[in-house]
Amino acid sequence: MRARVLVSLALLLLAAPPAHATFIIVNTDGAGEGFNDPTAAAPVGGNPGTTVGQQRLNVFTKAGQIWDAILGGTVSIRVQSSFDPLPCSVTSGVLGSAGPNTVEADFAGAKFSSTWFVTAEANQLVGSDLEPGVDDITAQFNSIVGTATCLTSRQWYYGFDGNEGATGIDLLPVLLHEFGHGLGFLTLTDETNGQEAGGLPTVFDRYLMDDVSNKHWFEMTTTERIASSINTTHLVWDGPAVTANAHTILGHRAHVVASGALTGDFIAGQGVFAPSLSGGGVTGDVVLVNDGVGTTSDGCNTPFVNAGAIAGKIALMDRSSTCSFAQRALNAQNAGAIGAIIINNVAGPEPQMTGSSPTVTIPTVGVSLADGNAIRTALGSGTVTVTIGLDPAHLAGADNAGKVQMFAPNPDQPGSSVSHFDVAAFPNLLMEPSINPDLSQNVDLTFHAFFDIGWFPQLAGVEPASDRGLAFSLGPNPTRGGGLVRFTLPHARDIDLGVFDVSGRRVASLAHGAMAAGTHELSWRRVDDEGRPVAPGVYQVRLSAGPVERTLSLVVLN
Repeated sequence: MRARVLVSLALLLLAAPPAHATFIIVNTDGAGEGFNDPTAAAPVGGNPGTTVGQQRLNVFTKAGQIWDAILGGTVSIRVQSSFDPLPCSVTSGVLGSAGPNTVEADFAGAKFSSTWFVTAEANQLVGSDLEPGVDDITAQFNSIVGTATCLTSRQWYYGFDGNEGATGIDLLPVLLHEFGHGLGFLTLTDETNGQEAGGLPTVFDRYLMDDVSNKHWFEMTTTERIASSINTTHLVWDGPAVTANAHTILGHRAHVVASGALTGDFIAGQGVFAPSLSGGGVTGDVVLVNDGVGTTSDGCNTPFVNAGAIAGKIALMDRSSTCSFAQRALNAQNAGAIGAIIINNVAGPEPQMTGSSPTVTIPTVGVSLADGNAIRTALGSGTVTVTIGLDPAHLAGADNAGKVQMFAPNPDQPGSSVSHFDVAAFPNLLMEPSINPDLSQNVDLTFHAFFDIGWFPQLAGVEPASDRGLAFSLGPNPTRGGGLVRFTLPHARDIDLGVFDVSGRRVASLAHGAMAAGTHELSWRRVDDEGRPVAPGVYQVRLSAGPVERTLSLVVLN
């Protein structure tokens, strides 16, 4: 069974090709526009194109090569592609969107029956093209970014090196994100009415779980799905591969621990523009900023009226539309603050601390409106001393059980809700609902989500796991330069640790022989046993320890 789908997942602004199946970029632009724009351009960031159109096409091709090296399929994936004027204003706009053209159900090799799979994945599982002559994905991107009517202070960056600067929008991670939707990182269930497309769930829905009801989306009624889609912080991904690998990608959650006139442990979000928290964090007394203008506590105007009181302390500020998170932090830093806390201005969780600044050096976090007001109120009763640091018991962007949270804001955000990881993740993940400056070509937990939904039948049954005290992990994954293998043995064992390609051929031997109980770390430099660099692709890192054998998948990128 198959169906055509119309998907709009809008992303808002707030090496040689592999030998196996390749992404085919189908250029649908007309003469002189989009991919055919003849405007001269200097090669930039590894992109050799000499016209705007060629540089755009080169980035599309590069994004396809990256996904191709990860997926390792046997059937070509066709992406109907164009650059066109999209809805935009001088301050905000749609960067681009992509999604699958068709979906399939009940085909040979499907992981679940009566379940929609995007056609690109179904083709991979079947080993042939189920929709010959039909493009698998449609991708449309905004050609007027940086013009007088669209995001006038920004422009597309077409390099491959991530050096987009303060005003550039790096097209490559935006494309990787949108291609991810076209490859299956999405639900087709309408979260506003709870209705499943064509009466069937997607394979994505089978791993969406509400950690309050403990039901997956495919098990819910329409009413339950509507409620779950806005159950902020409680809609999670329940797939075993994502859950097992979350600790290799996500850092620990930030928190603010208060003492004195207020005692408490408050969840916080780190500012991506500020230095990452580490060690014991920073401790100081809290002072509410007074900048003397408008909302005097928003920290947007300088010099602060109470700059002398701020020096050596932790600045507490309100979020407003007057200036950015990064500007507030910089203003507090210039007043001598040793840290900053920004209070959200709407009900719900802590704010997503986006933005960029090369000059902010103080730790900066955001807290919820309720928690921030509790700190503010307590200041009227005496001194509040806080430590801004990392919570060793919780991952940033995961619930208390370690399941990664999905984006479920209240109210609903059409085109963004549910089909993205939550903005609480830190570092930022590729499949969050907005592109952040710290993203690169790393597909992070998206690879593991694709493992969960069945993209890798050649690795079926080898999801990362622990067994009777034997723990085994890899990081980073995916990787370009190799990885660190970490394992814990409950007993002294003879072990064998090696890297294998998907055909089962041993590529590299990392360890062999007797090893003591305890935790061990070994590195692999992306070379085979002859010292030669290995090609991009999916590899298996296999640990045999006595009667137990565990295998993890490792993606090596260009």
